[in-house]
Amino acid sequence: MQEIEFYCKKCRKTMKMSYALTGDKDAPVMNGISFRCHTNKCTRVVTLKNFNEGKIIQRANASGRCYL
Repeated sequence: MQEIEFYCKKCRKTMKMSYALTGDKDAPVMNGISFRCHTNKCTRVVTLKNFNEGKIIQRANASGRCYL
C-alpha cells in the first residue's frame, strides 16, 4: 500500500483526495486541512486534527481506502 484514498463514510463516495505514505507512523498528517464531500446531496466537511500516519493506516482497509 503506497497511497491511501479518502472516502466519505456517510455517502461512501470519494473525496477526491489521497495521501502518499512516508513510512513514519508518528509523522503528523495534514493537520487543519478540511475535506468536503463532492456530492450534491452530502454536505459533510471533515477536518483532520491530531492525526498521524499510523491512525490513517489503522482506519484504511486492504484496498487503501480510508473512510472519514
